Parts: sequence; C-alpha cells; structure tokens
Amino acid sequence: MKLVKIYPAVISVLLLSAAACEKGNTLPDIPRTDPVPIDSRLTCTWRQGSTVDSIFTNYTSEVKQIGDGQFILHADGIKKAYTGYLGACNFPEAAKKDGLHMKVSGYLIIYPGMTKEDIFANPFEITSYQVLK
Repeated sequence: MKLVKIYPAVISVLLLSAAACEKGNTLPDIPRTDPVPIDSRLTCTWRQGSTVDSIFTNYTSEVKQIGDGQFILHADGIKKAYTGYLGACNFPEAAKKDGLHMKVSGYLIIYPGMTKEDIFANPFEITSYQVLK
C-alpha cells in the first residue's frame, strides 16, 4: 500500500521538474539561411560552397532506380565520380525508368568536405538530356 501513496508524489515531482526545464532553458532563435551555390551556372539548391567541377556533354548512361522513386545515372569511366553514380537534382520525369538509356549533358558538382561523407551518388545537375531507344 505504500507504493500507491508514492505514485502521486513521483508524478508531481516529474511534472514540476519538466516545467522548470522549459522556463530557463530555451535555445536562441537563430535565423536559418538556405544553402546557396557559389557558381552562378547552377540552378538547383546545393550546399554552401558548391561549384562546378566538370562539364559533361552528350554522356551516354543507364538509369538505375534506388529505393522508392529515386533515380541515379551509372557513371562508367568518369574517374571524378568516385561513387560510380551521378545523382541529379533535376532528374527528368520522362527518364525515370530503371534500365533506360539516355544521353545527358550537365555539371558534376563538388563542395567542401564532400569526400568525407557517405554518399550514394556524386552530385550532378542536368542541363540537357535525350532518352535513347
């Protein structure tokens, strides 16, 4: 029976301590800014410091689907694409089909610290494309 009398006391203490934490421990309101690319050729929103590393013209690639609704391009022979894939920020709806072949032109993007991250595809921005039959 002693436990029944202790429960209300414990609950009261927890509620009071939670209320005390909320009053004195608020984080400052820091305005957030969206990442803006340094390179004016880029149209997608990339991380701060993003620049064009390489320009590709009429590169033929195969579309790969990863997960639900995400598509990347296989990057055979592109040494700067160390992941082996290109992840386009502006992947065209007409090309979202696993195994489809397409010819793309665009920018390979780099940003500070990118090689230290675990990414599944190198950042890429498509400037033009053609679906191949």
